[in-house]
Amino acid sequence: MTRLLTRRFFATATASVVSSVALSGGHDGALADELVPIRIASLAIDPSGQALYAQDLGFFKDAGLDAKMTILNNATAIVAAVASGAVDVGFGTTPGVSLAHQHGIPVRFIAPAAVYTGPVGNTILMALKSSAISSGADLTGKAVAVSGLKDMTQFETSSWIDKTRGDSKAVHFIEMPYSEMTAALEQGRVSAACIIEPFVTSAKTSSKVVANLSDTLGGPYLVGGWIGNADWLRRNPEAAKRFIAVMQKTAKWANSHVKESADILIRYTKITPEVAAAMVRTHYDERASLDPRTIQRSVDMMVKYGALAPMSAKDLVASP
Repeated sequence: MTRLLTRRFFATATASVVSSVALSGGHDGALADELVPIRIASLAIDPSGQALYAQDLGFFKDAGLDAKMTILNNATAIVAAVASGAVDVGFGTTPGVSLAHQHGIPVRFIAPAAVYTGPVGNTILMALKSSAISSGADLTGKAVAVSGLKDMTQFETSSWIDKTRGDSKAVHFIEMPYSEMTAALEQGRVSAACIIEPFVTSAKTSSKVVANLSDTLGGPYLVGGWIGNADWLRRNPEAAKRFIAVMQKTAKWANSHVKESADILIRYTKITPEVAAAMVRTHYDERASLDPRTIQRSVDMMVKYGALAPMSAKDLVASP
């Protein structure tokens, strides 16, 4: 199983890196030679926006880092890229990192990124405005769209359904990109969809909010963080230390510069200024270190729904 998962990770990483967009720091050769090189993989979404903002604002260069940025399509591809050594650090989520750990792949969280603290959710269950759906009981036997099967979007949806008199085992979960979910609702292909920003704001023209799925985890939790390969971290402690410091600096900047960060985000995500102004924005954890308790909640939910063997979130965090 370990070899099979590793092969799948490497295949995903190779395919994604080939089709990715690489963004250099724009340094000339002489200057780059004086900086510590670091290869970073990010997503073009708000939760992983720290790296995008730091690149635009010159924070990496200020910290003595020659950052080369690669934009990948999903967090699983980033875990694969970090595991294979295709990149040095990247944005990861608890499901990808915990599954990698379970199969002996040495990828660890090194710094926090987006964190949910409530009350406005990051993950929203939506249905058409004309729909009568208001509880999990209304979804039993119906089709629900999630971004990935056996990932947190399915687990959070399942938890809400089960807590509101429904039966998640009798729900037909369909995997599809967030960008296609509104159309699927409008065409009647699904009865509800688990959606994140900026797609929530866009969907509100035809759909309503049914539930804040972020609250199903029962407290603050890590939406995503920055990860590194254990071998790379041992060989490059100074680069890792500088990267962590930049992420903390950028988190503080982004949390207090919502308008300015939106202007940068628009260029990467291609969302409209109107959507960027209306959407619920990410809150970044401003601490330099991770609180394992914010990871354990997601781990426990994965265990509950049979996707993971019991484990301690402390094992998913790199030692200082």
